[in-house]
Amino acid sequence: MFSESAAESRPILTNTYSMRLIETMISRPHVLLYAALLLLFCVVKHPCFAFATDDLSPEKFLQEYREAVSQYQAANSIVQIEGTMTINHQRKSKEKEYNDSRTAKLNYSSINESEMIIIDTRREDDQNDLQRSITVLGRDRNFILARMSSKEPYRIQEFISDSKAMRSKLAFPYLGYTVDSPFTLGRISILPMIESGDFKFVKIEKLGNKNQERVQVTFDYKRDTFKDTGEYRNTGIYRGHMIFDPQNSWVLCEYNFEMTLIKTPEARVVVSGINRYGSEGSRFPLPEEVTGTVTTFQSGKEIMRDEYHFQADRLSTDPIPDSEFTLAAYGLGDVEQPPGAPTNTLPYWAFGFAIVAMAISVVLKRMARQA
Repeated sequence: MFSESAAESRPILTNTYSMRLIETMISRPHVLLYAALLLLFCVVKHPCFAFATDDLSPEKFLQEYREAVSQYQAANSIVQIEGTMTINHQRKSKEKEYNDSRTAKLNYSSINESEMIIIDTRREDDQNDLQRSITVLGRDRNFILARMSSKEPYRIQEFISDSKAMRSKLAFPYLGYTVDSPFTLGRISILPMIESGDFKFVKIEKLGNKNQERVQVTFDYKRDTFKDTGEYRNTGIYRGHMIFDPQNSWVLCEYNFEMTLIKTPEARVVVSGINRYGSEGSRFPLPEEVTGTVTTFQSGKEIMRDEYHFQADRLSTDPIPDSEFTLAAYGLGDVEQPPGAPTNTLPYWAFGFAIVAMAISVVLKRMARQA
């Protein structure tokens, strides 16, 4: 009986062993596959193998962005940008719709952070005559020329004593949508904004692929303009995103954000823009085409829209001659009036008449004594 039982059980044991062997052989590739995936995951996550823009922390982004701004300014020691900017303004109301447009010729030269700027603004009046205003920030003098008609010669409207204040005044819209566009949101300089304690990184993510990477920063920003200007005009909450090119000095490529202002909470302002760059011999990208739109809504209805477009005609690293930034370039002659001299000569005539009157008085007194 024992031998028969053993004989009967032997095939069963053999079959069980075979099944386990087969299961082991089948499952072993899965174990190897899981191990390979785990190893690959560890390699990809290791800092030595990660892309520079993967999982950017706010601290790392700020560090890389700050270095890029510094290198951009240092490398572009000699820059020349010439181009045309168009500005269209539309304002809607129940009564009528108002439209205004003007063009501005920009001539910009920077040599070792020493800037020279010409902004020639042109606007057609109701008679289709061309009005022009030219602002010049030169090497030695700064002035504004104007003429109300193409038939009139230019006249000196103002000599500018504080070039930094005028540069700040020209920043929006003329420079913010042209030479400052790589690191500016229209009128807001990006670096001071993200360094501010009122700026919050909501999300930082990589877009595109390895050959054309972009980094999108979604943000909340509580801007308080009262600190700087004493006005609440643009104080409010800004929410939106910015898209940067990490392979080209972290220049700004695209942006879209919404402003809710404290002074007018019932209104909202949507700001968007796209920047395209060229180089033309420069080590770093220069703004070739800049487009920006500022749209104001009130109670859900669009009431105002401003559109800005800049197209560069020339990007170069050749300096512009200083002579182009002088009064002589406009046929007025630099020798005729020293910098800061008043254009009104009435005080000089009054002083001259006073001297002549005093001399006549002295002569008359002497003649009276002799008589």
